Amino acid sequence: MNRKLLFRKDVLSWCLYDWANSAFVTTVVTVVLPIYFLTLMPAGKGPVTVELGSWSLHTNGDALWTYFTGLYMLAAGLTAPFIGAIADYSRNKKRFLCFCVGVGALLTVMLATVGTGQYLRCGLIFAAAAFLWSCGNLFYDALLPELTGVPREMDAVSSTGYAIGYLGGGLLLAVNLAMISKPGWFGFTDAGAATRGVFITVGLWWVVFSLPVLCFTREASGARSGARRGNPVVEGWRQLWSTLREIRRYRHLLRLLIAFIFYNTGIGTVITVAALYGKAELGLSDGTLIGCILMIQFVGVPATFGFMAIASRVGARNGIFIGLAVYIVVVVFAFFMSTATEFWILGGLIALVLGGTQALSRSLYGSMIPEGQSAEFFGFFSIFNKVGSFAGPLCFGVVRDLTDSSRLAILFLAVFFVIGLVVLLTVNPDEGRAVRGTP
Repeated sequence: MNRKLLFRKDVLSWCLYDWANSAFVTTVVTVVLPIYFLTLMPAGKGPVTVELGSWSLHTNGDALWTYFTGLYMLAAGLTAPFIGAIADYSRNKKRFLCFCVGVGALLTVMLATVGTGQYLRCGLIFAAAAFLWSCGNLFYDALLPELTGVPREMDAVSSTGYAIGYLGGGLLLAVNLAMISKPGWFGFTDAGAATRGVFITVGLWWVVFSLPVLCFTREASGARSGARRGNPVVEGWRQLWSTLREIRRYRHLLRLLIAFIFYNTGIGTVITVAALYGKAELGLSDGTLIGCILMIQFVGVPATFGFMAIASRVGARNGIFIGLAVYIVVVVFAFFMSTATEFWILGGLIALVLGGTQALSRSLYGSMIPEGQSAEFFGFFSIFNKVGSFAGPLCFGVVRDLTDSSRLAILFLAVFFVIGLVVLLTVNPDEGRAVRGTP
């Protein structure tokens, strides 16, 4: 692998976007906003009635938050391939990314204006910002194949992006938690004011550290032949349907997507339910859970670079195999664990493979994408990602209800990793690259 590649200005700028957008995930999606959302409701987690015209919904705070989360995931999943096809046709991935960053960051800052009782406004602003965050990642990922066409170099670039993202997200989360716990140190009157200030820092962080990728990362101007005189929306639809008709040609890419939907469902569910499992089954404190999240962020940095080194020797597919094997160990270990110390060990195991497995999945997929259709195909990647986000927690909940055991439910997740691993065995990356013309 050409080590000078990682110090190229366009590559470093691209990697820095992971630093920029990871703060939205750690602070807004995972830790701070879900808790703040409940404080806006009249009864906290208690029952609430949402009225939309003649239709009403009787729910509680936790469930309502998941509905808003599902709303953005559904919207992003349904639109991703279409907007990706438009971006490919118009060759404006960076312009689309700029829009997502600007408006998404503005909406994130607007969360600071939400007051008590405005939980519906808060949820809608969050869903819109998260939708734009998801779309922005699509265009960002689609720029990866344009940085290098060499598969192992793509592995290195993708892994570096994930590692930098863990570091950036973890650093800002640590600062944000300090702001909330010690508001006076930062000039705030109380924790509520500090929490609103947190959303402003995330929006500014997102914008400022996105500037390098928008300014210095190249976007190929001639990836596909033919003049661009048609309407981008019409041509985007036409290209999308054409791809759906021809996608059988890319059988190894399809197999990778099928494998990805299974093992990524397992990964996403482990991350989603880990804190809930620790609190419900082990009775862990919020401080322990948040501390473990921070640990995963920072351990994930060297661990992701370690996976990059492994992939340079054994290849991306075999690197993913290693990650999936560790995940199987994780869910089996979770079934038996009973102490806070064991929960920290579990978090350490997750940290070792989380970033590396995701980074190698992104680069392996990117190395087999047909030239000139990166945004469109990463749109399909996004759909499969969102399906896993729905299916995994749903399966966990069903197994939990059927067996009356969270331990059996988390053990059941091993099924997703095993199926994903078996399907991945049928993927031949060299044949997949040959079809798209990658050397």
